[in-house]
Amino acid sequence: MHHPLSNAQSILRSITPATANFFFMRLMLGLVVTSIFLLLPPQNAHGQESPITAGVNKTNLLTDELVILTVVVVDDSAQQPRPLLPRLEGLTVIDLDISTEVSIVNNQIHTEVTYVYRLQPRRTGLLTIPPVAVKIDEQVFKTPPISINVTQGAAPAPSLGNEAQPDNIIPPQNLEGQDFFVESLVDLPRPYVSQQIIHTFRFYQAIQLYQEPQYEGPRFTGFETMGLPVRQYNFNIAGRTYLVTEIRTALFPKNSGKTIIRPARLVLLGNFHEAPVEFYTDPIAVEVKSLPDDAPLGFNGAVGQFEIQAWFNSPTIPIHQPASLYVSVSGAGNIHSLPEPTWPELNNWRVYDTFSSLTADTQGEGLIRGTHVFERLVVPDEIGDTLIPSITLVYFDPIAADYRTIVTEPLPVKVTAEPTPTPVTPTTIAALPTATPVGMTVNPDQSLAIVDDQVNPISLGLLDIRRSLILPAIFVLLVGVCSMIPIAAVAGAGGLWLWQQRRWTSMDRTEVDPPLQQPSQTIHPLLAAAMKKDDDNYKAVNQALNTYLETALKTPVIGLTRTKLARYLREGGLDERLVERIQHCLAESEVGRYGPITEDAGWSLMAETDELLFSLDEVFGKTSSKG
Repeated sequence: MHHPLSNAQSILRSITPATANFFFMRLMLGLVVTSIFLLLPPQNAHGQESPITAGVNKTNLLTDELVILTVVVVDDSAQQPRPLLPRLEGLTVIDLDISTEVSIVNNQIHTEVTYVYRLQPRRTGLLTIPPVAVKIDEQVFKTPPISINVTQGAAPAPSLGNEAQPDNIIPPQNLEGQDFFVESLVDLPRPYVSQQIIHTFRFYQAIQLYQEPQYEGPRFTGFETMGLPVRQYNFNIAGRTYLVTEIRTALFPKNSGKTIIRPARLVLLGNFHEAPVEFYTDPIAVEVKSLPDDAPLGFNGAVGQFEIQAWFNSPTIPIHQPASLYVSVSGAGNIHSLPEPTWPELNNWRVYDTFSSLTADTQGEGLIRGTHVFERLVVPDEIGDTLIPSITLVYFDPIAADYRTIVTEPLPVKVTAEPTPTPVTPTTIAALPTATPVGMTVNPDQSLAIVDDQVNPISLGLLDIRRSLILPAIFVLLVGVCSMIPIAAVAGAGGLWLWQQRRWTSMDRTEVDPPLQQPSQTIHPLLAAAMKKDDDNYKAVNQALNTYLETALKTPVIGLTRTKLARYLREGGLDERLVERIQHCLAESEVGRYGPITEDAGWSLMAETDELLFSLDEVFGKTSSKG
């Protein structure tokens, strides 16, 4: 038996030099080929392994859960192509995260990009995520489709503050088996004109939405509208729980006849990866009935059920001072557009415009209840106890299908004399600076009291008029210099106007009436007399105009409404322009008396009234100007 070593030695002795060279060459060739393969980078042959993969975290989930789709793209080029997510049916993309990992292998860049999609199911059942594709080097690679199964989970809950469970909800016939559903309805398909009905849009959802849907309501042509609070509640049907969102609108039909409320629209928003989903309700036919023809006198369109109450801001009112007469109408119906009640005739009262305010709320199933308060400014012109007559409201009750009349209780009011103003002492008068009008001389050693004792009655009247006008103007000017420059400017303007208007032609005139041919040189006597009695320019204007009109029309005008006064003036032969000027001056005088202090303290209104009175003289003659 031969030893193995002896065999090897015999083999080596038998190798010739040529044979040795052959084996050496083969060995070197093998080493070169192996080195080449070792130096090559790892293979990423597209034909062998796809550069894109996709997977989900779960294939069975509930409607209140999210499924996470992870897509990984591997590419060694600098392109970094993004995957193309297909249109998704029954799923919506809620969020997307992207992360990139870059490495260098054998001096080459290796990129791996991960896309994480959070998907929310929009319906139950078997859903399919179609293949996700990526394009690399003009070649498209796709992942296999993925199937997931969605079953009903917890229903969405109402938002805080909107929870309200209505009574007797009837589920729509086609709701069962639907994940989303919309409907519209009205609570009263045959209302009367102006009777309240409620249009309700309902959105049923069994699946939570992470994006707020968009609601587009009908235009409600032919109706007055008022929005009602949105409410939400859960509703069970066929073993499934829905979140119901109600958008309600109170409607008040304006005209009788058949009208169609067009469909409402709800849109579940889409995104780059999916199209939006739209839902439409059915149109609604409404037959509006006319109100009965036997409406009593005083009906102005109030429809509902109401109560009425009246009161004064004070049971005691000084004469010629404004007071507020309030009337409140409370109840259910077209409270927001409620017409004014029927105000009584008020003799010896001046009545001005009405203001109103509204407070409204909803009760129960959306019936609008509220209170409409009407405020009317009134000014008494006669002292004594008086009784304000009842105020009336006529309305149509759609429940009883009949007209109703409600009245307030008569209001007792006591009208007192004006508070006596604090008298001005002689010391104060003597301390005031005086001015001498053009054409008049005054002995500087004489006081005003001595002058009063030495003049005749007519001259005394003229002097009193001048003094009552000039002294307040000088006093206001003095106060303005000492305190406020704007007041000084006002007094200066008033004094200038007075100086220009009071250029009397003679101090020895025997009558008060100025000549008609020279109105620019005089103050109208009625205005001058009113200014003598009161330093309030606005009050003087009001008194002069009312005195003039009462004499010209031969009827009391104090307490008349503006409409009645305008009618009397037109019947008295005045053209429309003069009527408007009278109305304007009276209104401005009232605003100035009871409103905030104006910049010119009524001097411009006084000049306008003075010109107006001379214009009225040309129509009525001088008889009316002798007050």
